[in-house]
Amino acid sequence: MITGVVTHELEAVLNILLQSAGGHSETVPAVIDTGFDGFIALPPDLIARMQLPFAGSVCLCQADGNETWFRSFEVIVPWHGERLVVHAAEIGAGALVGMALLHAGRLTMDVLEDGPVRVEPMQ
Repeated sequence: MITGVVTHELEAVLNILLQSAGGHSETVPAVIDTGFDGFIALPPDLIARMQLPFAGSVCLCQADGNETWFRSFEVIVPWHGERLVVHAAEIGAGALVGMALLHAGRLTMDVLEDGPVRVEPMQ
C-alpha cells in the first residue's frame, strides 16, 4: 500500500520514492492530479539533481484545454512491489502523480486536513 495525507490546502499528497538508473534516489511529496493522465510530473530542479535521462517529448492537455509539449525523462518508481520504469513530464510546478500511475489501483482518502490517503492494488 502507498500512503499519504490530505494537506491543509486539501491536496492529496503521496510520498513517492523515485530512483534513477544511475543510482540516485529521492522521496518526494507528489500531489495526486486526477486531471493528469500521465504517470508522473516532476520539476526541473529534481530532474537535474537526480540526473534523469532524457526520453523525448510528450504532449499534454492543460487544464485550460490547450495542448503543450513537455520534455520527458525516464524515472524508476517502486510501486506495489514492482519497479516501474515510467516517463516523467518536466513541469515547473511541484511533483504530480497522474492517473496512469494510479491505474488498476484503489484510491481512498479522508478528505479533511491530515486525513489519510491510500493507494492499494486492486485484487
